[in-house]
Amino acid sequence: MVDVAPQAIPQARAHAPTALRRYYVLGLLTTIYALNFLDRTIFNVLIEPIKKEFALSDTMMGLLAGFGFVLFYSILGIPIARAADRLNRRNIVAVAFAFWSAMTFLCGLASSVTTLALARIGVGIGESAGTPASQSLVADLFTKNERPRALGIYAIGTYLGVFLGYFIGGWVSQHYGWRTAFMSAGLPGLVLAAVLWLTVAEPARGASEPGSASVTPDPLGATLRFLFTQRSFVIVLIGFCLTTYTNYATSAWIPPFLARVHHLSSAEIGTYAGTFKGLCGMAGTLVGGLVVARISRRDDRWKLWAPALMSGLAGPVFAVCMLTPSFTIMVAALAATSFLVGFHLGPIFAIAQTVARPSMRALASAIVLLTATCFGQGVGPLAVGMISDMLKASYGADAVRYALLSAGATSTLGALLFVWAAGAIRGDIARAT
Repeated sequence: MVDVAPQAIPQARAHAPTALRRYYVLGLLTTIYALNFLDRTIFNVLIEPIKKEFALSDTMMGLLAGFGFVLFYSILGIPIARAADRLNRRNIVAVAFAFWSAMTFLCGLASSVTTLALARIGVGIGESAGTPASQSLVADLFTKNERPRALGIYAIGTYLGVFLGYFIGGWVSQHYGWRTAFMSAGLPGLVLAAVLWLTVAEPARGASEPGSASVTPDPLGATLRFLFTQRSFVIVLIGFCLTTYTNYATSAWIPPFLARVHHLSSAEIGTYAGTFKGLCGMAGTLVGGLVVARISRRDDRWKLWAPALMSGLAGPVFAVCMLTPSFTIMVAALAATSFLVGFHLGPIFAIAQTVARPSMRALASAIVLLTATCFGQGVGPLAVGMISDMLKASYGADAVRYALLSAGATSTLGALLFVWAAGAIRGDIARAT
């Protein structure tokens, strides 16, 4: 296919993609994002068999689940995003997608902790390139008021990937082993990368914005100065780090929690965690995008007030999930927590795109995602693992229950920061547009 080169916005609009075409691209990018999280999440449901085979501690599993992934994810994410603000984003996503899928397959061939860690680093390298470029593509296909809905749909990929990771990981691991689970997760991505390359064209940058100026990338220093003088961007960045801790800590340690405290098998963990965390998180993400797109049309502050309300409620609900002795109440609270935590993803992704200028959207997305992922996935699983090890002598199998309570606290703290950021959002949007 012939790519659309960056050009004056009125000319780009004359050749704007149809609604069907826009939603085809959005659907394909959402599927890729889902496989992104499938390849991350499947490791979590395989923690117990991997730990047993290699005789590792919870702290070491936390390192493999989090820090081993985010190390190169964070190092390479910013320069790749900078390239995505100048080069063909479709090509960047397709190549990165194929690479991280291949690395996931190689996790299944790991013969030692070292080779497994190297393969996980490879997954992180590939995934650092995919999401910022994808979100920048979506922002050029949908207007400011459409973005919470569009990026809410895109963010469904987070929980669809969690669902598939738990479900596939749990069932395939129980019947065929953890190595086969990794291999089955990696193969589909190689096919879909080719589909993306062959069927999607690069849209013109800034095509969804009012005005008629062409889009010229700013120097890196000027771009960073602009983003970090957008007060809502900075405060949302800190708040999203905290809520991302909640997401990654629970994704990594809910499967061991279900195994140790509620004595579920691998297949049962895949079913319960996938259904009640994955599907309910998808529902929350979709509802969040749709609701915020509607209620924020007259007042942009609702783009942050609504996510703050739901993220704030998630903390106490998750505490009930961890502390109740009832399996039924635990499952219901896990479902509710997943819905509440998922609600904010689309609107927060949209904020990062909306308070940034068109020429800096991939970089803005990368800063938010990489910072939040470094803190959430790098610190979250590791911190819970360390707390679990420290409490193990006193609480035994229940140590993971109490270690996970930290994830409820971070969600509520993040909500308070979203409320603070709402005060600056209208002025920051005006500066960006």
